[in-house]
Amino acid sequence: MKNRKARIGFMVATSHSGLIDEVGNPFPVMGMAERARRKLEGLGVETIQFTDKGLISGDVKGDQVEDYNAEEVVDTREKAWKAVEKYRAADIDCLVIFPPTWLWTHYYTQALMDLNRPILVWAGDDIRGAQGLGLWGLRGTLDAIGGFIHKGVYGKPEDDDAVKQVIDFIDACKVKNILRRSVYGQFGSLPMGMIPGLLEDVEWLRKFGVQAEHLESLILTIEGAKFSKNDLEKAYEDIKSRVKTIQPLDNEFIEKNMRIYLAHKKMIGDYGLDFDGVKCTMELSDNYCSPCIAQSMLLSEGYVTGCTTEPKGSLMMYIMRLLSDGAIFQGDIEQVDRKAKIARMASCGSAPIGFAESLDDYSLVKGPELEGEAGGISINAVGKPGKLTFGRIARLEDEYVMQIATGEAYKEKDGDKYREALGFLSLPYAAIKLDGDPQKFVDNLRSQYMHICYDQLKDKLLEVCKVLDIKPITS
Repeated sequence: MKNRKARIGFMVATSHSGLIDEVGNPFPVMGMAERARRKLEGLGVETIQFTDKGLISGDVKGDQVEDYNAEEVVDTREKAWKAVEKYRAADIDCLVIFPPTWLWTHYYTQALMDLNRPILVWAGDDIRGAQGLGLWGLRGTLDAIGGFIHKGVYGKPEDDDAVKQVIDFIDACKVKNILRRSVYGQFGSLPMGMIPGLLEDVEWLRKFGVQAEHLESLILTIEGAKFSKNDLEKAYEDIKSRVKTIQPLDNEFIEKNMRIYLAHKKMIGDYGLDFDGVKCTMELSDNYCSPCIAQSMLLSEGYVTGCTTEPKGSLMMYIMRLLSDGAIFQGDIEQVDRKAKIARMASCGSAPIGFAESLDDYSLVKGPELEGEAGGISINAVGKPGKLTFGRIARLEDEYVMQIATGEAYKEKDGDKYREALGFLSLPYAAIKLDGDPQKFVDNLRSQYMHICYDQLKDKLLEVCKVLDIKPITS
């Protein structure tokens, strides 16, 4: 999966285009508005402007400039409706309004209600052009009407903190827009009896816009049996080129994983899946083999597939993937050493290649006889050092919450001692130094699974919670 750019409508909105102040300056800060748009473009955001010509071409020669395209300025009801039509056709993730001075907000209200997209109002914090007035007025208008997802940011395009707030909100809106078109594949039924992970079809449609496709784990074995020896050899050689060690293709579990890998890819295409989960225990792990290699390779390719078809975990990882290309790992919190502020995680077998520091730390080995009688291959890997973010969607009665925490994975000098004490030496494992209060972290845990992404996503996830109306729980 390749992340697409965030896509916004960029509206320069004021009812006072062309105003000259008493000292002869063009009053609205049109130059600043253009710098704001270019800043977002430079950070990888696709900006949809009202006109093809845009606001300013060439160099921007200050905050208050006369040389701008007045047609780009949305300063009437008619223009507001036309702008909204263009933004809707472009399927924007959110609308960024940059008011270069004050404006008559009642020109815009009906069009903004009709657009039905999150809105960010951004204004500079200088006195020129009375920059903040448009922000105050629009924020008050949106609050008074209600029903809008919106945010105000006060700071110039050169203010790193202000720009970060803008980008975090835009990225959260991208997540919201993508979710409403996403399809989740549920391979199997109740995940290991884990009530906190249950899929809630109607609620997911209502809350996130996500549609679920219900499939069976064993369909992977049926579809997998259809692939030829040549198909298996091609898949095997591809995976062999990505890892340091792998057993021969004639190994029973390797061949079965190649079949599941190819079948899984086929089902993703056949059903238009954007993310999924596969319940290995006990359907596959008793009757065929555990699909750890297949899922690990798909995770390595950027596609989110959760262990034990655990839906809320898959959704959490999918949100992380929409925000970051960093390695994502799903595992159990096996222990929290509260005195040392260390969380230790392990998984029963699946981990992406990027989870390990190098291929020397990533081996495909015979899995332990942990859950299931058929056996399989697991990933023997230790999490690489690096800053990361924890995330987990849960439910408190009728309310969705998201546990968010941060930390830093590190290599334990005596890591094997803890893996041995756990009882399994060949499972994916990570030791993470927690940044926050370890007792709060423990108190917030509501599932056996937790999810980490090697990126600093806390602020972005907090914005996601706002736009999705999820309560954040931090530590």
